[in-house]
Amino acid sequence: MIFVLSAISPDKFRDVVQNLHRVVKRGGRILFRDYGLFDHAMMRFKPGHKISENFYVRQDGTRAYYFSLDEVRALFEEGGFHMSEGTYEQRETVNKKEGLSVPRIFVQCQFIKDDTL
Repeated sequence: MIFVLSAISPDKFRDVVQNLHRVVKRGGRILFRDYGLFDHAMMRFKPGHKISENFYVRQDGTRAYYFSLDEVRALFEEGGFHMSEGTYEQRETVNKKEGLSVPRIFVQCQFIKDDTL
């Protein structure tokens, strides 16, 4: 399962997918889940935190990228996988201590390594 791509610089995304293609067997599956565009956390970033399109830096210095379903599909298809499932998952995150409930958006996909490559 991949849930860390959003923390990696976008210029390294293709390298990550190429490495996955190298280690996954033919017919093997990648389960992908990461932040989706317009997630509540993305909308809360203040000016000065945007590094590039859909890529932000948090106050603690960690980074977060917010994906579209089409972008993830294209990235993995270029890398020799095909998408067998792909959706936007909407969840509600509840912080009982703070009394907060916020909507979250994730991109969730399943990719299969093509048998022909």
